[in-house]
Amino acid sequence: MERTDIRRFSRRVHVRFRFVTTSQSSGIGETLRFAFIIVLITAGGLATLATVAGFFGDIWWGFDLVANYRWHLMWITLVSAILFALTARGIATIVFIAASLVNGWLIAPLWTGSQPPGTGEDGVRIVQVDMSGTVNDDGTVLRWLFDSEGDLIVISGITRSRAAPLAANGSPYRMLAAPLSPDLTGIVILGKDAWSVDATMTDAGEPVYRVSVPSGNGRIDVVTTWGEMATSGEAADALGLRLAGIGQAMDAANNPVVVVGNIGATRWSKGMRALQSTYGLRDAAEGSGYLSTWPVSDIDIIGGWAGIPIDVVFVGPTLTPLELATGPDLGAEHLPVTVVVGPSFEN
Repeated sequence: MERTDIRRFSRRVHVRFRFVTTSQSSGIGETLRFAFIIVLITAGGLATLATVAGFFGDIWWGFDLVANYRWHLMWITLVSAILFALTARGIATIVFIAASLVNGWLIAPLWTGSQPPGTGEDGVRIVQVDMSGTVNDDGTVLRWLFDSEGDLIVISGITRSRAAPLAANGSPYRMLAAPLSPDLTGIVILGKDAWSVDATMTDAGEPVYRVSVPSGNGRIDVVTTWGEMATSGEAADALGLRLAGIGQAMDAANNPVVVVGNIGATRWSKGMRALQSTYGLRDAAEGSGYLSTWPVSDIDIIGGWAGIPIDVVFVGPTLTPLELATGPDLGAEHLPVTVVVGPSFEN
């Protein structure tokens, strides 16, 4: 074979090799792009369906459960819309943006809302914490609670025996309510005086407490209970009974009411929306931003936004939060909530 022929053959092989490798690279790229689009459609589509389903919690407990995650649904649909617009475009982008806006509209009052001004009278400092899943048992938690200067301390997920040091001789606190058995996990309520406590049991066997606490020239009734999220039909039934028990406690109250605690649902769930609407309750977090309390996350920057605001504070129309804060991390799965509630100028 002559040298010229060898060169021509070599050139043909090189061109064919480049064509094959380019085609392979293009094929792999298209396959990855297609797979990414499928992931976006799946994630964004499910989040969009959950966004709509959250309005129909009375049909199935699962729909009501996803309503607690409006914050996460907003970000999933928003990110899906942006990435889909960059990689594929199409009607899905508009659908995902619409779903994100719906969730954002429901979340917005946490920033755009406001609280009525106080009358200038002193308020009641309430400290509430769910101790479920506590891993720190060296006394740090109890010391923080003791030093919290709370007028009323509500601790759920704790036993009477573990909380006993907070009400020992020389302590300013008295144990107003606790599980009957020393080692039974439940709610412990501590106060700075022997204030009146009314306790009723729901049909699910869960206590609902109403504590009458002095505030300025009057009194405030603090209603609290504790239970798990509706992650099953049975738990959903228990949540419904819990909310009904709160309603009964509020009906029996003769003073302005504040509802505190991990009730087992956020402000966006069906039952909590109905509770607020029926009794004219206002979320004390409105105007303070997204204050998630569970689960506690140490992720930098986004850690405080990784959870949901399940430890709630709802106040009656004649009350207002003078202070509201969450934290610190006490080693439990929930952050404590500290609120000072006082009388407000009625609108």
